[in-house]
Amino acid sequence: MLIGDLTRADFKLGLPKVIAETCEYLKGLDLEKLEVGRHDITDRIYMNVMEPELADAASKKAELHHNYLDIQVLIRGVENIEVGAIYPDLNKYEAYHEDDDYQLTQDIDNKSTITLVPNMFAVFYPYEPHKPCCNVNGQSAKIKKLVVKVPVELIQ
Repeated sequence: MLIGDLTRADFKLGLPKVIAETCEYLKGLDLEKLEVGRHDITDRIYMNVMEPELADAASKKAELHHNYLDIQVLIRGVENIEVGAIYPDLNKYEAYHEDDDYQLTQDIDNKSTITLVPNMFAVFYPYEPHKPCCNVNGQSAKIKKLVVKVPVELIQ
């Protein structure tokens, strides 16, 4: 997992090339004006823009991906994301959904919580469990965010 902030001049420092280029592309957009839905960035990279309602972490399931990494960028609001850095025990996960590249579980072992504010991003590599769209300080709210899907084979 990586976290960063698009407003920093050095936000690309140390990022793999495809992630740095994708974040540079996003930085050039007026994120607030993006319409909800899917937007293709290249023929293999796309983003989903959404306006979800935050919920209590205990009421949500964590997800992980096998073949794609996520670049999650917060556009509006404040969001907690629970994350796990250790390799997950996939026996605790539901069946893998190959068509949509996700697997769910209720809990994340050895979890941490990160808080995103607008223009911050978090990158989740395959097999890194994450539970996005969690309340901050117990407060539910509607946020706006985008999730970029990058095939893992594009990472160098």
